[in-house]
Amino acid sequence: MGKYLRFAALGLTALLLSGCGRFDGTYYYNHAVYADFDPASLAGEQPSPITLNVGAATTQAPVTEAPVPGGDLPDAAPRFLPMTVLEETPVYVSANAGSRQIGTLFAGDAVEMSEAENGYLCVRVDGSILGYCEKGSAVSGEYKMYGELPVEYGLARNEKYEFVPASSHLVDITRYTDKVIVAMQLSTEDTSIGEPFYNRNLCMIQYDTVQKLLKAVELFEADGYYIKIYDAYRPTSVQQRWFDVIGVHKWVADPSIGMGGRHDRGCAIDMSLVDANGNELEFPTPMHTLTEAASRYAYMTDAAKKNVEYMTQIMVKCGFDYINSEWWHFQDTEIESYLPTDHPIDEIPLVAGEA
Repeated sequence: MGKYLRFAALGLTALLLSGCGRFDGTYYYNHAVYADFDPASLAGEQPSPITLNVGAATTQAPVTEAPVPGGDLPDAAPRFLPMTVLEETPVYVSANAGSRQIGTLFAGDAVEMSEAENGYLCVRVDGSILGYCEKGSAVSGEYKMYGELPVEYGLARNEKYEFVPASSHLVDITRYTDKVIVAMQLSTEDTSIGEPFYNRNLCMIQYDTVQKLLKAVELFEADGYYIKIYDAYRPTSVQQRWFDVIGVHKWVADPSIGMGGRHDRGCAIDMSLVDANGNELEFPTPMHTLTEAASRYAYMTDAAKKNVEYMTQIMVKCGFDYINSEWWHFQDTEIESYLPTDHPIDEIPLVAGEA
């Protein structure tokens, strides 16, 4: 109830159904499924996270605070991060190489840096601003890159074609656990269209769904197994493109039918299990075999049946449901709470977090 009261307080006209870099919601409002939405009802834009690029061969670092798990994205605010100098680099009095050089950083120096203007970094040592240096391969930090998106609120269809309050808080699963194997099949050429739908091996899932998944991770690990994720958040445009190829709703959901897809709500995953040595357990078919052989009612070996039943038992216990046409598919039982969105995977901002 608290979640729905919060949605009501925000106002049902605040429809932030934006794709990354497409804050006008063009995809949704030009698409027949969302024909009832009024673009003029958009309440405003969420600022994109700023990233600090310190060179292709080194690590990036963020200049915005990370969103509080389960909460709203805070306003963007610069912050300094601890970095280590990799090679000798000059420090200038201002963010301009034409300004006076006032110092030099040497390999191994421990400093703090923040994003500045004109492609420069602001350097701080012992709490005091030292000056500015150019971006490049001069610094590194103990960080790992994660996908990050703003929290969004709006309306989404239920099975009765009614619009109900919904939200989206997509997060990168690897920020919360290193005990899952991410192998996004749609980022490979091993797809039904013979080419990738996108290029990044990036696994985004709803924050609340991740909490349920973490419980399953713990239970599987206790038995010596680990989850291998082949598909999770699937942008609506990818959902539509794939359906246009397959044309069978039970294998790839038609966005125009009922609630549309589950994957574009970020609350569904396609998965299998591997053992402690990384060997995949026996299952009825290879992943995304879109034929009757993938059905839970199809013929399968005793070992495959046992593995499907075991995996299903754990996932259901942790708050997931399943479908009969695909042995690999599990979805959060609170589907209606989540907003379908169309953030292109290859355009999702990457920010750094402590590894």
